Amino acid sequence: MPERTLISWTILMSGYAKHGPSTEALALFKEMLSSGDNHKTRLRPDSYVYAVVLRSCGEMRELGFGKGVHGQVLKKGEAFLDGFLENSLVNMYSSCGQLEDAVLIFDGIEKPGLVAWSSMLSAYVKNGFEKEGLSVFLDMVCKGIKLDAFVFSMVIKACSNLEELNLGIQVHGLMVKKGFGKGSCLFLDNSLMDFYAKCKDLKGLRKVFDQLHEKDLVSWNTLIMGYVHNFYYFEALRNFRVLMHDICYCDDFTITSILKAISSLHDMGYGRQVHGYIVRTGLASNSYVMCSLLDMYIECIEHESWEQWEKVPLKVYAGLERGEANECIIIASMLKWCSLLSNLDAGKVFHSLANKLAVDSDPYVISSLIDMYSKCGVPEAALRVFERVENPGTVTWSALISGLSWNGWFVEALTCFNKMQLNGIEANEFTLTSVILACVALGDLRKGRELHCKILKTCYESNVSIVNMLINLYSELSDHQQALKLCSLVSDAEISWNLLIQASLKANDYEMIHKLLGRIQSCFGYLEPISVCDIFRSCSSPVLLNMGMQAQAYMTKRGLLSHPTSGNGLIQMYSGCGQIAEADLVFESMPEKSSPCWTSIISAKVEHGHPSEALTLFNKMRRRNKLVDSSTLKSILKACSQMGRVDEARSLLMSMEVVYGVKPSEEHYSCVIEAFTRAGMLEELENFINEVVVDKNDTKIWNTLLSSARVIGNMDMAKFALEKLLEIDPNDCFANLMLGKVLVMFGKWKDASKMKTLGPNSSCIEVQNKIFEFVSDQKPSEEVLHKLGEIEREMEELGYVEDRNHLLHDAEEEEYDGAGLGHTEMKAIAFGLLSLPHRTPVRVIKSVRMCGTCHHACKFMSTFVDRELVVKDNCTFHHFRDGKCSCRDSW
Repeated sequence: MPERTLISWTILMSGYAKHGPSTEALALFKEMLSSGDNHKTRLRPDSYVYAVVLRSCGEMRELGFGKGVHGQVLKKGEAFLDGFLENSLVNMYSSCGQLEDAVLIFDGIEKPGLVAWSSMLSAYVKNGFEKEGLSVFLDMVCKGIKLDAFVFSMVIKACSNLEELNLGIQVHGLMVKKGFGKGSCLFLDNSLMDFYAKCKDLKGLRKVFDQLHEKDLVSWNTLIMGYVHNFYYFEALRNFRVLMHDICYCDDFTITSILKAISSLHDMGYGRQVHGYIVRTGLASNSYVMCSLLDMYIECIEHESWEQWEKVPLKVYAGLERGEANECIIIASMLKWCSLLSNLDAGKVFHSLANKLAVDSDPYVISSLIDMYSKCGVPEAALRVFERVENPGTVTWSALISGLSWNGWFVEALTCFNKMQLNGIEANEFTLTSVILACVALGDLRKGRELHCKILKTCYESNVSIVNMLINLYSELSDHQQALKLCSLVSDAEISWNLLIQASLKANDYEMIHKLLGRIQSCFGYLEPISVCDIFRSCSSPVLLNMGMQAQAYMTKRGLLSHPTSGNGLIQMYSGCGQIAEADLVFESMPEKSSPCWTSIISAKVEHGHPSEALTLFNKMRRRNKLVDSSTLKSILKACSQMGRVDEARSLLMSMEVVYGVKPSEEHYSCVIEAFTRAGMLEELENFINEVVVDKNDTKIWNTLLSSARVIGNMDMAKFALEKLLEIDPNDCFANLMLGKVLVMFGKWKDASKMKTLGPNSSCIEVQNKIFEFVSDQKPSEEVLHKLGEIEREMEELGYVEDRNHLLHDAEEEEYDGAGLGHTEMKAIAFGLLSLPHRTPVRVIKSVRMCGTCHHACKFMSTFVDRELVVKDNCTFHHFRDGKCSCRDSW
């Protein structure tokens, strides 16, 4: 142009200020000031020019240049400073992070208009002062300032950052009232969608999206990213398919979001389809897309067995167009790939490459190197990498501590954590979880509690990962009550129910497991097959059958019974409840029978007096090449004992280590001892104990001998076994009491009077989901006493004669005069006959061995009460039917 006017310069500067690059606008401003031959012909900027320049300064964060312009404006006097220029100054200072200066200028405006208020609101929100920004918005509303789409977008962003759902909903209502709702402003609706997504209100997100008259790609991206951000990955994939069907294209933002969803779902097949789309559309040249693709392959390889795709990340890496901006990310991703495959050689190559590219000082590359060497089993190399770092930060310390714990260097991990604290480095989530893991591994509850106190001080007490690790800590170190208290810190959906169930089972707190199951039902909590098995095991008692059946119905409804581990727990539950027929039915209906399932059903058959069926199942198990373990062999030896197959039991014991690789334990020896005793082969038994049994100080051996002596009524053998038990443990109350009774039989009254006595025992029965307990030293209700008297009279009329030949069987019970109906199990049975419907089995659990008198009485009662009587004592199950017991009078 032969002549450049102020308007020409202003138009060009304004264009650069709006569309970029802003540096050109500042360069033009400098050139304009120096143009002209002399002072008279030199152009003088007006307020609009200064406003354009200030806008460019704000965009480029050029605070120094902006202050210089502000100085020139002040020199021109207050009359020169108009509203447009004041707004530009507020915007410039706020964009440069100088809020105090921005507020100072805003306060100096006599009558701030919408632009000034908007600039101040934007200043607060952009600089992280959302609450102050909302306060400005409320002032605008109170002063009657007209609100526009930009103001609402900034307010929604503030609510989004603060996750203030209720306030955001009110602002949304105000927007609709002001005419900005239901698709009238797409830019504002997209902001609303982002707000609802970040506040985890997916219904609100979907509602806004569905009301849009016109949807652009930003709308779709916001929807998909919202679902991904809230872990609704399947919904994100579904909407991605709809997008590709309706619009047929997407951009790099869509692809990076959908690749994250695929990574989380570990869906390699769908990821490969997206990879194909990336190649076809030319998005392969976008480094961020390719980095996301690389991460997707690595994540899928980490969680699934994709051996044929293990080399794909290397191919993706080879095709990347790399630059300084993303080189660190790429190297860190490839190092993660090396750590997943434990590929130390490839890891060393990328370590060398990191050195060559001078990115080995990047915190994420360093942490990836430490992680790679740790996962490859070379913690020494990880330590060397760490030691070269000057002033390591939280990420680097966390990587080292995690790597040391990974390799079992738990003491060193705790030492590093102490050094980290001394250096004033704040721990993050990953540091704390690794240190808690070290405390669990070392069994150091005291250190774990100290760490818990630190977590409370650092405001991590509601972090889901840390809370679950603390639950694991207290669960493993026998403080399950504290573990349960921690549940209140996170929502039910985020609690690690599996850890809590295992902890409660370990503490034998079955009531707590049943309460936890109720909470799991209400929140649809995640359960692993082993936890399903543990829940069933907690119901393995005759008095908890109804609870177990309710648990089975719930697990069936959720489809959690298909796994063999769950089925195994169900078999154990029905067996423990005395329902051997139901246990059989569960086993037969299982499509896949694991070795533990075979072991459980065999054990159930033996425990309920069906040894021949147990041996048949054992033969089938071997033909199917199932793994036979120590528990299986114990049950088979017990079955041989019950059937009197002494030679078969002894042969199996001698060959089990060679044939099955199982070294005989005291439990296996005890089963063979029982077989010898039941067969009356006492001389062979003595030789067996002297020659074969390794540890003769194990109480299991002598308790088995005593039990067998009780079965056959051999006083000499009982006395010998009791004396051996008292040699091992002189304070054994049961042995003292039993020996006292035996000494009485031998006429040694003085010695008998010195023996210790046992405390009270009890029996329990479940009626209408409530457990009733009858204790030996407590008198039952008049109704129960009346029923006992009624039963006793009926037994006498039918010719019942009490059997008094049960001295050794009656050792645990208190003395009682009468027909044998005064012990706790008889009171519980009487209560069951009163309370349960006709022909419903009566199931009772007893804390001590059932006495011979009650056993004889129950057999007689089963001939006329018209129902099955089931008693589970501390030795075995007793199923009384038609005058017989499943134990064959041997217990």
